[in-house]
Amino acid sequence: MATAQTAQYRLSALKVELAPQEPFAVLAIANTGNIPLDFKVRVQQWQQRATGQDEFHLLPLNSLELVAFPNLLHLAVGERAEIRIGHRLPPTDVERTYRLLVAEIPPAPSGLESETRLVTVHSLPVFIKPAVIRRQGQLLNAQVQQGALEITVSNQGNVHIEADQIKVTAFSEKGQRLFEMHPQREYILAGVTRSLRPMPLPQDHCRDVRSLQIVLDIAAHPPTTQIERSTGICR
Repeated sequence: MATAQTAQYRLSALKVELAPQEPFAVLAIANTGNIPLDFKVRVQQWQQRATGQDEFHLLPLNSLELVAFPNLLHLAVGERAEIRIGHRLPPTDVERTYRLLVAEIPPAPSGLESETRLVTVHSLPVFIKPAVIRRQGQLLNAQVQQGALEITVSNQGNVHIEADQIKVTAFSEKGQRLFEMHPQREYILAGVTRSLRPMPLPQDHCRDVRSLQIVLDIAAHPPTTQIERSTGICR
C-alpha cells in the first residue's frame, strides 16, 4: 500500500536584499504541517544571458562569497528556525545576484508500506545592491497577439527590474478605463533585455479595448508606451 504526504512550511520572505551597509539578513522558516521536516540550504550564482535566459552556478559550501548558515535544518512539528545570510564583498558598480535554494530532504523509507513524499525546492532571489543605485529601463516591442500582450523590457540600470512594476491600463474608445493589470513576477537583471511571458487580456473586456497604456514604474518619470487600434486591440 502506498501513502502520499505533502509537507507544509512557510518562509518569511520571497526575496532577500543586502547592501554594503546592511550585509546580513535572516530568513525564517516554520514547519506548519504535522510531520517533521529536513532541509538542505545552498547558494547559486545567478546571471542572465543577453537573450534573458537564466544561468545558475552552484557555490561550493566553503565559499565566502555569499554565506547561508546553517546548511542543514531539522524542524519538528510546529518548530521555527532561522537561516542567516551574509556577505563580506566590497561595494560594486552593478548589483550582484544569487539564488538561495531551500530544498526539502525526503525521509528514508521505513516499515512495510511504501510512502510517496512530494518534496519542494524554493529558489529565492538574493540581491546585493551597489553603493549607488541607478534605475533605468525601456519598454520595447509592445504588441498584442491573439489576445495576449507581449512586452520586451531593456534594463539599462545597475539593479534588477521586477516585471510586476509594469502597470497596464486598458481604455475604451471614449477613454473609459476598463481594467488594470500587472505581469507575473519575473526579474530582468541589470544590463539585460528580456521578453516577458505573454499576458492574456481579460476576454470579457478585450473586444472593447481601443488602447493600452503600459508604464514601467521605476523612476520619477517612468518609461511609458501606448498601443492603439481603432478596430480594437484584440482583433
